[in-house]
Amino acid sequence: MRAHPLFLAVGAVYCVIGRLPEFLLATVVALQHECAHAFAAARLGYGLNRIVLMPYGAVIDGDLTEIGFKDEIFVAIAGPLCNLLTAAGFVALWWLFPDTYAFTDSAAWVSLGIAAVNLIPAYPLDGGRVLNAALSIRLGEKRAGRICKGITLVFSALLLSLFAAFCFQRRFSPSLLLFGLFLGVGAFGNGKDSRSAYCKLNFSSREAFLRGVEIKRVAVDGNCSLRRAIGFIERGRYLVLDVYDEKENYLGTISQNGLAEAFERGDARSEIREFLKKQEKNRYF
Repeated sequence: MRAHPLFLAVGAVYCVIGRLPEFLLATVVALQHECAHAFAAARLGYGLNRIVLMPYGAVIDGDLTEIGFKDEIFVAIAGPLCNLLTAAGFVALWWLFPDTYAFTDSAAWVSLGIAAVNLIPAYPLDGGRVLNAALSIRLGEKRAGRICKGITLVFSALLLSLFAAFCFQRRFSPSLLLFGLFLGVGAFGNGKDSRSAYCKLNFSSREAFLRGVEIKRVAVDGNCSLRRAIGFIERGRYLVLDVYDEKENYLGTISQNGLAEAFERGDARSEIREFLKKQEKNRYF
């Protein structure tokens, strides 16, 4: 994780004007948002490369150019959903313990605000990514990209128009200006290259074996997908899967290295039993 110089500058300004707690709260919520993306991606076999703290929040950085559209929707929606659940949790605290309202009010509103903003269907926000992926499934990637670019430019124009209207009323709103420009620039980032957010997880256990590593053994149904099986991997432990059929008959074993090989060669949605069958066939040839 690293902080952009402008992030530090904005933090200094908030400190001078006596609003540092608000700035730190928004930063924590933004980090929570990005970590939710990272955890969702890890369930699919991808990992966060780094988080960069920016003046307008936090962004993820990495390289993923072959993620499926359905998987991209899952990863994109995880961030706002996490913020919504956090806001709901604070509201529940108010209901159960009214005295906590003074301490949780700001946290709930900031979580709700970040979730709401990111659900706007404009690129490069999460809502825009979800819309682009959903349209790509039905209409194709190029047509979906053109539609999303148009929608994003409309949102950008509306925000910039609001900024101009406020200026005529002598109500300067830099947040509207920055957000409008942010969406305007983001509209032209929509496309295949913009679907890069995570790097593939490193399944290698070579270094761990030199130190010694604990084995994690999990029994799974043969219908379990490779994507689901990836979720059993834990840092510092070596995964071994015992595979069974519907009648609990033993089918075979697949190690973490074998799982990584299967994941690299095949579709993440394919079943483990199919990989075991291929292994068995290759053994006789």
